[in-house]
Amino acid sequence: MRQPKPSPMPSFPKFLSFLPAVLLAALVLAPGLAPAFTTVVVDPGHGGQDRGGIPGQRIAEKTMTLDVGLRLEKLLEAAGYTVVMTRTDDTFIPLPDRCTISNRARDAIFVSIHFDAYRASHADGVTTIYYSGGGSRTLASSVHRCLVRRLKPDTDRGVQSHCLFVLHHNRWPCILVEGGYLTSPAEGKKILDPAYRQQIAQAIADGIANYGKDE
Repeated sequence: MRQPKPSPMPSFPKFLSFLPAVLLAALVLAPGLAPAFTTVVVDPGHGGQDRGGIPGQRIAEKTMTLDVGLRLEKLLEAAGYTVVMTRTDDTFIPLPDRCTISNRARDAIFVSIHFDAYRASHADGVTTIYYSGGGSRTLASSVHRCLVRRLKPDTDRGVQSHCLFVLHHNRWPCILVEGGYLTSPAEGKKILDPAYRQQIAQAIADGIANYGKDE
């Protein structure tokens, strides 16, 4: 489950002030902007003492996110991408450190993996979240299309914009995937199946491969 931590928007780097206004607007606002990238930063949510989810939740979100993240790493490396993982085991990584790992990468995009939870067990569905920027919005749309096409969830919660810490403080096109509700009996059962988690990873990989190609 995502962790919203809004804070003031950082100022643009000084060199941007020398760019013509029209070019700057195109860089920031173009809805179909999909910059070239060679690296994917994969961020399995939670870890260590942070189980994720809500109190009393049976399935540990941190375990599911790590499993999907490691599966995604293999798929992306097989496709020729350089992959940077924010964690590869059951370790707690603070949110600012996750952003630092991403921001140190070169020619990258950032994908954070989470699962949702809610007190009412009927809640279900997949969501893909971005914060701002044409590149992030395009990436979110591409990945979400592939998630819905492959997983065929009962509820499509769509692409949404939220100010989340790991997205707000990221220099690259960045998204957060909510791969379903662990508190839903039906959806939680699916997510516990390794084959289904492989499908989630494959859908994300497909969306990354299609990023900017079908806009």
